Amino acid sequence: MNTDSDTPTDEHHRDRSGDAPGELGFSGCLEELDRIVRGLETDSVDVDELSETVARAADLVEWCRTRLGDTRTRLEEVLPRLELADAPEPEPDASDR
Repeated sequence: MNTDSDTPTDEHHRDRSGDAPGELGFSGCLEELDRIVRGLETDSVDVDELSETVARAADLVEWCRTRLGDTRTRLEEVLPRLELADAPEPEPDASDR
């Protein structure tokens, strides 16, 4: 007997192009952008869907840029703490004695 856990569901294999970028995550957005670019390069995007496809790509790019900016900001906050932890303790100044 097959259970849902034994076989992949359509959920795992469905096209997620309608999902919000945050639901796809950064890697998922890049994968979808890659599919869009390939479609545009091979002229496989129907002219009736072109504006919607390009708008979707713009949304994905905007989300990815924001995510990268947020990540950069977070790293700029965290990395100095690591540098401080690795820094040798300053030797006492002669005037401190």
